[in-house]
Amino acid sequence: MRPRFLAFMIVALVPALVIAAPRKKRSKKPKPKPEPVEPAPAPEPAPTPTPEPAKGSGSAAPTPPSPTPQTPAVGSGSAAGSAETKVTKEDPPETKPSGNEPDVDTLRQEYLSLRDELFKSRARANAVASQLYSTRIQIKLTYTSGRFYNPAKSQIRLDGASVYDNASGAIATDDGIRFEGFVAPGRHVITFRVEATGKDDDSFVSTTENSIVVKAVANKDLIVAAKAKDSGDIAYEWKRKEKGSYGLGIDVSVKTAAREGKK
Repeated sequence: MRPRFLAFMIVALVPALVIAAPRKKRSKKPKPKPEPVEPAPAPEPAPTPTPEPAKGSGSAAPTPPSPTPQTPAVGSGSAAGSAETKVTKEDPPETKPSGNEPDVDTLRQEYLSLRDELFKSRARANAVASQLYSTRIQIKLTYTSGRFYNPAKSQIRLDGASVYDNASGAIATDDGIRFEGFVAPGRHVITFRVEATGKDDDSFVSTTENSIVVKAVANKDLIVAAKAKDSGDIAYEWKRKEKGSYGLGIDVSVKTAAREGKK
């Protein structure tokens, strides 16, 4: 009875021990690494056929050399051997103010000083002339066509010397005295010059220059009044009718007058 019981116990315990025994971990097999795929070589260019020599020619034509096949560059992205070009922006050089620039205030002071000296010299010249010469001359110049034309430049010359020069169109605004001074009795030449442009069309420009002879009388004043004009209509008629006219002219009146304080 006892031996059977022992045998029965052994048979019952063996499967339990087998189940309770620790299991061995299965080792994972390493995955095979993919073999690198080499790029397929470029196909070789077909050889250039050798031209047959022409019949009747003495020598055969030379065979051209076959082109050398190019090996494709291996790499990813851009082609091998290519370099990126970097554009560098350079700032322009800074211009530093030079120390030789003129001083505006200094130049203005010099101009005012020269102008004062010029006025003083003219006053002295008139004073000397009044002692040497007994005739005083007044010259007026007026532009009467200022409504349609602009007298851009005007000039008066006395015996060849410029005594009045203007570029602001002043002769069209008033009939004031343009020059006053003393001259010797006798013959003198006065020249008037006026350059005018059309107000409706400034491409039409006219120049009028006239010279006259006057005689100064001792101990009397000589008054010369000139009036320049352009009675033409070309500046405003040309756009409408493609025709027009110039009416240039200078009218001058001359007279003597007794000087104040003298009979």
